[in-house]
Amino acid sequence: MCTVSLFCSCEKVKEKDTTIQIYKFESGMDYSNYVPVELTIDKTKITSNPSEVNSRWPVKLVSGYYLNGSMGVNSGYLSLTVEEYNSYDILPGVDSLFKLLVEKDPYLEYYQRNDDGTFRDENGAYGIDTTFINDLIRQEKLEEYFDRLK
Repeated sequence: MCTVSLFCSCEKVKEKDTTIQIYKFESGMDYSNYVPVELTIDKTKITSNPSEVNSRWPVKLVSGYYLNGSMGVNSGYLSLTVEEYNSYDILPGVDSLFKLLVEKDPYLEYYQRNDDGTFRDENGAYGIDTTFINDLIRQEKLEEYFDRLK
C-alpha cells in the first residue's frame, strides 16, 4: 500500500521589490533622515500610514542625488526624523501626521525603474550597483535607463 500526502499553502509569497528610485531634493534641502509619507496627487491627504517606516535608509549618491528610501514621487516629509518616529509607543494617525507635514513637494527630479538585473550588485548598497548609477549621473544619462517621473 502506498500513502500519498499533499501539502498545499494558500499563503502568498511576497515578491522582492526591484524598484529603484533616484531623486534629488528641491533647493539643496535634505529630507533623507525624515519620515516620508505617500500623499494623494493633489497633496491634501496622506494615503499610507507609515506604521512601518522603511528600514532601507536612502543612500547618498553623487551630485546631491539619493537612492531609494522614498515612498514614491508623491511623497511628502514629516518634521519627525525616522529615529523619533520609531521611538513612539503609540503611533499617530494620519490626520495627526498631516499636521506634521513640512514638505509636500520635495523633489526637483525623480526617476524610477523596475530593475531587470541591470543594476544588481551583491556588494552594492541593498544589492544595487551604485557605482554604475553614479557614473550615469555624472554623464547625465539617467533618462537612458530610468523613467523620469518629475
